[in-house]
Parts: sequence; C-alpha cells; structure tokens
Amino acid sequence: GFSMALRLVLTWALVGATALHAPREIPRRSALAGGLVAAGTLGVSLPTSAKKPLLAERVALLDAETAERNSNGDPAKHMPKVRIDPSVTKVGIKGISSQVDVLIPHVMEGEPKPHFIELIWLKDKATSQVIAAKKLSSGDAAPPILTAYVPRGTECVPLAYCNLHGLWEGKPFIVTWQ
Repeated sequence: GFSMALRLVLTWALVGATALHAPREIPRRSALAGGLVAAGTLGVSLPTSAKKPLLAERVALLDAETAERNSNGDPAKHMPKVRIDPSVTKVGIKGISSQVDVLIPHVMEGEPKPHFIELIWLKDKATSQVIAAKKLSSGDAAPPILTAYVPRGTECVPLAYCNLHGLWEGKPFIVTWQ
C-alpha cells in the first residue's frame, strides 16, 4: 500500500543521494524532503484521508449531497437573512466588494441538548463556488452571523446548516451598489 510505496521512495531518495556523494550522514529533514519530492515525481500521492477537507470543500459537498432543504423546522428561525452594506467596501482583484452579512435568527444552545447553526456560507449562484463560509459552535453568540466581502454584481445564495433541522437555503440576491 501507501506506506510500502513511501518506504521505497524514501529508500530510493536516500540511496540515490548517497551514491552521488562520498558516504555521509543525511539529515532526516533532507531525506524526508527528498522522498516527498520523489513521491510527487513518481506519481505517488497521499491518501485522501491524510488531508483534512477545507471548510469550503465541506460545505460544497454538503450542498451537493443534500437534496432536502428548507423543510425541517421553523423557517422564521432558520432561513438566512441577508444585509448588504455598500458603504463598507474593499478593492481587490475582482473590483470593488461590498460587505455582506448573512444572519440566521436562531438560538445557539449548548448542553444538555445542543441546538445551533453549525455552518453558514455564501455561494456564487452561477458557478456554485463557495465565496465565504463560517463554522460555528453551540457556545457562540446568537444570532450567528457570517460577514464577507463580495464583488459587486455577484449573484449569491446564502445557506445555513442547523445541527437538528438540516440545510436551509435563502433566496438568491445580487450584491448591489446602493
């Protein structure tokens, strides 16, 4: 498996490195770095379980795999609410971005029975790319809020995930100038 392939690559890196030079001790860091470079060159890759998914990957997967949304619980407490503040801006590669707040009017209760918004995110409606995401915990302040800077003219969809009531998707909106 993977560990055998990595041992072979590390051995190859050590043998290859020492064959070119007079016999000497190779620092562990150099051997590991050489082995990782060789592993990449030979097409050996780390198992997917070795890398922790990014938050953006996690919410994109949750969105893609969850057909049922907006159907479990009270919409008044779970539906994402959006506030755009065009007076608060940042200038970046994609032009001028306005501040967008996604607020969920929901409790953030802990023990004995946790009930809270676990994830809030914004995605680009056209590409489904995650623009911003936030992971929350039961002890965080209520109501939970995600603040992001989004390029003006972008059509976004706000989403939230409740630990008890599942996925909630708000209405699409366009980040405006006013």
